[in-house]
Amino acid sequence: MFHPVKEPRHYAGDGKISCMDALRSMVSKVNLSPMQVYWWGCAFKYLWRWPLKNGKQDIDKCMRCLEYLKNELEGEGGNNGFPSEYLG
Repeated sequence: MFHPVKEPRHYAGDGKISCMDALRSMVSKVNLSPMQVYWWGCAFKYLWRWPLKNGKQDIDKCMRCLEYLKNELEGEGGNNGFPSEYLG
C-alpha cells in the first residue's frame, strides 16, 4: 500500500526496487563532493518520477539539477552549490 509521505506511488518503482534504494545503490561507492552527490541525486529523483508525477516539469527540473551538477564539476558551484538567484 502507498502512503503519500512515507511511500508515494511516484517513487515506488516496479515493486522490486524503489527510487530511494536505486539512488542509495547509485551513490554508495562514488568519490564526489556532497554537493555533487546532492545535485546528481536530485536529477535522478526527477528523472525517475517524471511520467508519474509532473511530466515535462520534472524533466525541466532534472535538467536544471544537471546544470548545477555540471557547474559543481567545473568548479563554478560557489555558494555551497546553490545558485545565487536562490540566495537573495
